[in-house]
Amino acid sequence: MNQKTRNGYHLFCWLRRSGWLYWLAAMIFPVALSLPQAAAPRSWGYVGPQYIITAEEGGAYSFVLNFINLTDFVIVVQPNEFIYKGSSGRFYIGQVFDRESKDNRGETFKYSASILLKGHSFTGLTVLGAFHEQDAVDELSIRIGAKRYYLVPLEKVEFEQLAARIGELDLENASPRAALQAADLNDMGSIKTTDGTSDWDKDWQGLLQPDGLNLPKIVAKPPVQPTEEARKSHTYGKVKLSALITRSGGIEDLRAEKGLGRGLDERAIESVRNSWVFLPATKNGEVLEGRVTFDVDFPAPPKQ
Repeated sequence: MNQKTRNGYHLFCWLRRSGWLYWLAAMIFPVALSLPQAAAPRSWGYVGPQYIITAEEGGAYSFVLNFINLTDFVIVVQPNEFIYKGSSGRFYIGQVFDRESKDNRGETFKYSASILLKGHSFTGLTVLGAFHEQDAVDELSIRIGAKRYYLVPLEKVEFEQLAARIGELDLENASPRAALQAADLNDMGSIKTTDGTSDWDKDWQGLLQPDGLNLPKIVAKPPVQPTEEARKSHTYGKVKLSALITRSGGIEDLRAEKGLGRGLDERAIESVRNSWVFLPATKNGEVLEGRVTFDVDFPAPPKQ
């Protein structure tokens, strides 16, 4: 890396090690700050002659990625190409990058759904999504074009050693393999290339719409307490709401599609507007506004 690039990467590493990066990610979702502190974040890495990719658990609903492009070509990195499998066998994909973007009219939005990464350069990314089982990841990969890059889990010491070697990488070296050898970086992880069948993409089935739309996601939904009137009348069940989720994750046109009465419809709307957190829809590398329908549950109290 040149001095400017090295300084930027070392700053990135310092933020991660000091905990500031995780704190900044958690600030995106205030509810995450009240969650119990988990064990030390797990980390993953991939090293090859084209790319170096690292991933770390950031906070609730986030992963921190560091992506180095060793090729001569510009590549597109999209959040929904990030996918992992939890120990339950369920898959989770990225929704958006926590990075501002502008549309063709110059309007600024909170998130982006694609990053152009030039050859011989690096970028740090925070990918957000409706993630669960972050403490029990069985498999983690990133898809780029017709290839899928599988990262291997790393212990803390291993990851720190990898980060230190990456900091010594000369991105201006015309030979990626020579640059890796000079920085004492060995190949790590594996690659799977598409075989031309839908089986290659089976992990994404059910996570994306057939047309590639990544629907808006709910990432934080604190439980909603029933009204006193509902308690006295023993009114329980689900209130069905719909809302327009803006490109910055805002909630507009929130309304009840199927209610319960007894003040529960109004309570559900108020609670969703004030405490639930949504991420916007994406498609073909663009962040979109989209309508979503969901339930707010008012369960019956457990029997004594």
